[in-house]
Amino acid sequence: MNRKDNAGYDKIFQMATSIIPKYKSAISRKLNQGSFDDISDFNILFSENNVAEYLVSNFQNIPKNSIIPAMLAWLYFGKSFERMVERGLEMRKKQTLNYVEKQFIVSIMKQVIEFSISSGLRIKSDWENHFQQLQLADGNNLENWLIQDSITEKKNVGRKPDTQELPQHLLEKIGKYLENNKSENHLAYLKIALEELKFSKPKGIKAFREILNKKYGNIISERGIQSAYKTLTDTMSNGEFQKDLKQHRPFIDQLKEMLSN
Repeated sequence: MNRKDNAGYDKIFQMATSIIPKYKSAISRKLNQGSFDDISDFNILFSENNVAEYLVSNFQNIPKNSIIPAMLAWLYFGKSFERMVERGLEMRKKQTLNYVEKQFIVSIMKQVIEFSISSGLRIKSDWENHFQQLQLADGNNLENWLIQDSITEKKNVGRKPDTQELPQHLLEKIGKYLENNKSENHLAYLKIALEELKFSKPKGIKAFREILNKKYGNIISERGIQSAYKTLTDTMSNGEFQKDLKQHRPFIDQLKEMLSN
């Protein structure tokens, strides 16, 4: 995706036109309209052609020489949004572009940034920092930035400690639950419920136990919680998780309901 000849983008565009026959004409129509603030017609086109289902299917059953796994990995885990905006900035500098084409590029860059924020994959400060980095890369005054915040920092060798935080509005509910539920399984149920509600990161039992012990005290050992958690999150021979068995799932679902209300 970083090649100057646009090879990566060309491959993605070719794939898009093969999945969506009308994609190329839709882009041409948008260029002719000269208005790019609304791209809902593209979203409709993607939906009508089941693009998401196609990509997921090809990711799970990878055809030979498919670029889909690498493409999706780049889009989700890589600096895809930043690179698309950078490429737009580079393209705008071309003398051969007319006004409409430049406006199209600007609009696409804005759409990329807005989508990255609305989807929760980036925040505004990420973009502010990124544009600052771009300005520094093109400038000559790097010295102060290169050493800022470095003089007073202490060297921290080795692995960073795992930390977890729980939202304030959940602490009272968790406290009431812990009044009568402090066994290994009860705490493992709580951890899994918080994970499924996206309030806690997977694993991280030590940090989870420490935050509970600091807040409420008398929390059983990390090893006990870890053992119960491992059992519940293990998969069985049929591929199902232990936590989804009928002797466990009702407790987890009740906890999720309690934490959500």
